[in-house]
Amino acid sequence: MANYRKQLITYFLLPALIILFVITAYPFAFGIYNSFHDWVLYKPQMGKPFVGLEQYIRVFSDPYFWQALGRSCVYVLVGVFCSIGLGFLQALAMNHDALRAKAFLRSVLIIPIVIAPVVAGYAFRFMYNTDLGVLPWLLGQVGVHIDRILGDPALALYAVIVVDVWSQTPLAFMVLLAGLQGINPELYEVAAIDGGSPWQSLRHITMPLLRRSFLVVVLVRAIDAFKAFDILYVMTEGGPGRASEVMSVYGYRQAFDGWRMGTASAFALILFYMIVIATTLFMKIYRVEAADG
Repeated sequence: MANYRKQLITYFLLPALIILFVITAYPFAFGIYNSFHDWVLYKPQMGKPFVGLEQYIRVFSDPYFWQALGRSCVYVLVGVFCSIGLGFLQALAMNHDALRAKAFLRSVLIIPIVIAPVVAGYAFRFMYNTDLGVLPWLLGQVGVHIDRILGDPALALYAVIVVDVWSQTPLAFMVLLAGLQGINPELYEVAAIDGGSPWQSLRHITMPLLRRSFLVVVLVRAIDAFKAFDILYVMTEGGPGRASEVMSVYGYRQAFDGWRMGTASAFALILFYMIVIATTLFMKIYRVEAADG
């Protein structure tokens, strides 16, 4: 009976494994192969000569790669910090017993995450428009006059980060609210009896017990922000110039502007390993926190 169940499980898993291999394993292996060959789409006559590590050296020696990496770090750090901070504040407010219409407010707060990033990008691109957009008009009402937002190299990246924060804050809100609701209310009652202030309860009860929830949100948000592409490409295409070109846009330009598929494959693998290393470090921290908890 046990062998029959194992065979049945194997038969059910086999189609999924085959599909997974076709759509992930084969393209990944093909990307590794391309990263060691010089493949230029507009030069089919040259074929795919083997060049070893030349593509990786080309990527690492490109100053635009390091600039894109720096912008990606800014995008991740600012975006993750702001979305988690806002999500935490929203979760604290929604967890308050005196708040009314919680179900309605929760529904309103999670709306941004169900909107497609491309739709959100186009909507904010219109709102940022100097002539027709509502945001420049609102800023003008308070005395802040900006001729252009997405066209300003100093503002473009941060303007896109605002959209990313708006669309991803609900994720942090939902995870942290679930964590808050899992804390025993008696802990706060005991703290109040002992004379603890709300700030002390937040610092010594809420924050320590939400450490793992924060780690989960940071991990998911950091990975998502680091590989962000759709909002950036829709809103700025990495411009003006290269002012908002992050890692994903840099890789896209290598592949579909320069048509250097070998270089793009090497870059994709570099990006993949960077994400794997960061994820591994986060998971180790999470396991340590889980063991301590």
